[in-house]
Amino acid sequence: MKAKFQNGTISGISVCVPPKCIDIDDCLVNVFKNDEKLLKRMKKISGLQKRFIADDDISTTDLAYEASINLFNMLDFDKNELDMVIFVTQTPDFFMPSCANYLHKRLNLNQKTIAFDINQACAGYLYGLFTCFSFMKNENIKNILLLCGDTLSKSINPLNVNLAPIFGDGVSASLIQNKKNLSFFELYSDGNGFDRLIIANGAFSKLKKSTNEDIFKIDEYRSLNNLYMDGAEIFNKALELESQGVKNMLEFCGKNKDEIDYFLFHQSNKFLVDNLINDLNLDKEKAPNFLMEKYANLSACSIPALLCQMQKNDFDAILSAFGAGYAYGSAYINFDKNFKTDIISIYKGEKND
Repeated sequence: MKAKFQNGTISGISVCVPPKCIDIDDCLVNVFKNDEKLLKRMKKISGLQKRFIADDDISTTDLAYEASINLFNMLDFDKNELDMVIFVTQTPDFFMPSCANYLHKRLNLNQKTIAFDINQACAGYLYGLFTCFSFMKNENIKNILLLCGDTLSKSINPLNVNLAPIFGDGVSASLIQNKKNLSFFELYSDGNGFDRLIIANGAFSKLKKSTNEDIFKIDEYRSLNNLYMDGAEIFNKALELESQGVKNMLEFCGKNKDEIDYFLFHQSNKFLVDNLINDLNLDKEKAPNFLMEKYANLSACSIPALLCQMQKNDFDAILSAFGAGYAYGSAYINFDKNFKTDIISIYKGEKND
């Protein structure tokens, strides 16, 4: 799917993470079983150091609510001017209703503001932006609140050495406005990879063992209600498809890599991003790769969080992500001089709803 849009501007981004912070060095005994070599290897490859984890009493929508309030305050924006709320997540508060409708209630929005969810994870910010920009073709739609993020730690046994240190929790809130701005998207899906990153149980279907027998290899650190990830397969596919996707995007938007200010990759793994940078022969200064150290893999929230950490405006960038599904793609986005980002905030639990 290729698309070119003339309208659609990201006016601002705010990100909220939960207060519980875990340092990977403190996991040596319980998670790494005193295996110092394994700990050092994981830190070196993944770039991991700290991650923020939501306790049982903090949900995805809790983080979204606080990120939204912070966003409105930063931009001095009247929430009653919102036309839509779009929430991209794979860890909803409830199966029913949607997170977007629940947030609609908590923000006390008026009935003309419609709300719905999109079920995506790591590529979710790209899919969310694509959806928002598509709606901007309707001249009656002026302002969209886009929420992206997860509390994936809730789907992982905290003692699982292969998965627990990798994922952090966080949700971003972005204000998308109907203003003239040129952008390009190339999005893809490959359903053949649906069982390589999956939570097999917990919804309304039971996965058959003939699908992928590795999913059913459970132990004291993983049940079928926990996340399963084929790490090697995901790494190889992400490297192949993101690299090709960036090359395709450069051709589609008519730019060469020297004309692009930044290349913003989903921050899933430092070694993976380093390989993408090398494969594409990019200037490392143009491809920031530090988020894993501070926040781990934030799923759909990672690119917005990276933008918040950069604290830049008036630039263009190619965004790239690969995730569950497989859903992946890239986008060329202009961020104008009025683009604002908040510092990443720690959830305070101030519920005014």
